[in-house]
Amino acid sequence: MEYSLLVKRLKKGLNPKEEKQFQEWYFSSPDHRVYYENLKNNFHDSRDLKINTSKAWEKVDKKIVKAKNNYWKYVIAAIVVVGFLSFPIYFFLSTPLEQKNKVVNVNELESPSEGVIFKDQNGNSVTFGKNDSVVSGKYYQGSKNQLKIAKVSEAVGINTIIVPTGKQFNIELSDGTKVTLNAKSKLEFPTSFSESDHRKINLIYGEAYFEVTPASENNDKKFIVENSNQNIEVIGTSFNIENYNEGEIVTTLVEGKINLLYGKDKTVMTPGQQSTVKNQNLEAIKKVEVYDYVAWKDGMFLFKDKSLEDIFNVLSRWYDIEVEFEQKTLQEIKFNGRFKQQQKLKNILHIIENTKRARFELNGNKIKVMQYQE
Repeated sequence: MEYSLLVKRLKKGLNPKEEKQFQEWYFSSPDHRVYYENLKNNFHDSRDLKINTSKAWEKVDKKIVKAKNNYWKYVIAAIVVVGFLSFPIYFFLSTPLEQKNKVVNVNELESPSEGVIFKDQNGNSVTFGKNDSVVSGKYYQGSKNQLKIAKVSEAVGINTIIVPTGKQFNIELSDGTKVTLNAKSKLEFPTSFSESDHRKINLIYGEAYFEVTPASENNDKKFIVENSNQNIEVIGTSFNIENYNEGEIVTTLVEGKINLLYGKDKTVMTPGQQSTVKNQNLEAIKKVEVYDYVAWKDGMFLFKDKSLEDIFNVLSRWYDIEVEFEQKTLQEIKFNGRFKQQQKLKNILHIIENTKRARFELNGNKIKVMQYQE
């Protein structure tokens, strides 16, 4: 991690790509966390703070091997301490440094679903399953976790992608726009935008992160994401749309600018803003930490002051579980946590139980949430 990025984070914050880099570095070693916290504590003492980064990194490098061996000691200690913290509770789960770049293997999840379904413009279906074999068609090439649409000039039909529980999928559209679909999502898109005056796709349900190619590279055609209750007009930008709850759509803008259309009204969103539209009515626009809402595309579950009900809503998209709360009050208990998506469900439940706020009974894919008892 470059020292300049650490200073940038302290002064004005990082973009999502840099924040991901920071999070991986920060949680990969106790030495990294100590180094950053010392930097943060002393940062405001002097505008010309000078640190010998070469010596600091030399010290860190020498301790990395030791940190690997002592990793579980830190985790166990954290679990013991966290049980005594006041409400809300903080819990963290990371992996040793040598595993930080491990690719999420959705096939190792406890309840793997069927593969991603791709329905082409002619109505033919292809399932991208467990193996990573490449499937090619006249205008596309795909595998178990990605699909690329080739540029074609003629007007053609609509394609559909359906992502099941426990999976994530990447698509590159014919204009170069990249879309990452979260679990339990459905997207419709045309093979080509060549004979239309815009570039329109439809997120039927679920969650998607978009990196849109500029209109200037596409004959000034706006990119439009259509939902049941809103449309988004894009010139060139990055943003996230969550459309899991019926009648409610949450849009988070990372970079650029978008026009949010709902009912007969329209508003302009700027980076760092998040909108909530319910039944074509704008409920709110607020400033948020954008990485909290896009961490999922990097293989993370990131919860900040989230209710237990909200947490299980997210986990159910990956582990295909049914949740029953013994008492309604248990649904509102707030937690903070950070998990990697390949983590086994029973381990996540164990970590939450160690906060001594709730306990769980797991029976197949059914979970009963009960009051914690000593």
